[in-house]
Amino acid sequence: MGNLSKIEGYELLSQKVYRILKTEIVKRNLKPGTKLLEVKIAKQMGVSRTPVREAIRELVAEGFVKMIPNQGVIVSIASIEDTQEVLQIRSVLEGLAARLATKVINGEEIKELEQYIEQMEYYANKDNALAFSKMDVEFHELILNICGNNRLIQIRKNLSDQAHRYRIRSLSIPGRLKHSLKEHQEIVKALKKKDSEQAGRLSQKHIENVLKNILAHESKEEDKNKNA
Repeated sequence: MGNLSKIEGYELLSQKVYRILKTEIVKRNLKPGTKLLEVKIAKQMGVSRTPVREAIRELVAEGFVKMIPNQGVIVSIASIEDTQEVLQIRSVLEGLAARLATKVINGEEIKELEQYIEQMEYYANKDNALAFSKMDVEFHELILNICGNNRLIQIRKNLSDQAHRYRIRSLSIPGRLKHSLKEHQEIVKALKKKDSEQAGRLSQKHIENVLKNILAHESKEEDKNKNA
């Protein structure tokens, strides 16, 4: 386990620990299969074990780490097959949600989506994938809720925790933030035009691009490891 940042400032300690660990996992500085030791993390960050324990509990709930009997806490291993299955389903659901939302979306909701876009542009310029991903989540959650199909909303939300990890992995790939921002801007344009087919197609393509980028990145990483 690499060196972790010390905690400073006034943010809730458990949330700071959570944020730092999550970022390290997403950036793969803490690789899948890495064992997380409460005592070591607490010492490196300069905090007690309690906020570390709370942060780990939250990461377990989101699927970033898991507790294994007699082994402790390890960073979860997300296979390529898992990634493909989750994002293939997610792309279809996002497309359907956007098509349905186009028919009922109002001006205030469009403005709210545009505000998310502004925040995403800010974080893209700062190259802050984690903060960008939070706005990304809010953006898609809003479209989902606007669509009004309760069964679709429930099915899609069941995938949220798993999909979130893949989203950040994709956004962490160099250059992806700016491309993702443009994709979101195009989705909003289609929604404003009330073009349901275009909004659905762009939303589905957006998630397909997440998968495409992850697969390409994983392939490069494998080649790099083979040649190392």
